[in-house]
Amino acid sequence: MIRLYLVRHGIAAEPADFLGPDESRPLTAKGRRRLHRAGRAFARLGESIDLLVSSPLVRAVQSAEILACALRVDVVAIADELRPAQSPETILRAIAGRVHDGQGVMLVSHDPLISRLLSHVADLTPVESARIVFRKGSIVRVDVGALPTARPAQARWWMRPKSRELRPGLPLAKAEEAAKPPRPARTKPR
Repeated sequence: MIRLYLVRHGIAAEPADFLGPDESRPLTAKGRRRLHRAGRAFARLGESIDLLVSSPLVRAVQSAEILACALRVDVVAIADELRPAQSPETILRAIAGRVHDGQGVMLVSHDPLISRLLSHVADLTPVESARIVFRKGSIVRVDVGALPTARPAQARWWMRPKSRELRPGLPLAKAEEAAKPPRPARTKPR
């Protein structure tokens, strides 16, 4: 089995507040602090990472570098396949030859891609997929078989980004929570 760790990048500057291109949006100070703490909590688990791969977008690269420092991983690979518009199959094909049985690979990307990838490798139904709550800075471990098929797969745990506590299984909202309409977006006071 391959230990697959899926990470959504940390809290980044809001698009409306950032003057540059979306690809250059950086992490906020809060996003950096939470990822530092999550990285240290992950390191205490003693699970090794043999390959750390990030989307080329600034917020993902910054997230991957913070995690690499905490995990003492020397190299962060950058892969265009982890850009938001890609497909889960594209990602799995891209890393298939770079990771082998018994190894751990951490992928740092964006939502909704990271949620689609999680849904794909965990073989979720459309109803289950709609219940994924992949918060910024979350880490999810799924053990998978040979890549690129990633079958069989077994969801192990996920780490809450704020509290850094581990929860078994996948980050799924309760069915009644998933049925609620989304909260309206906050508007910035003038």
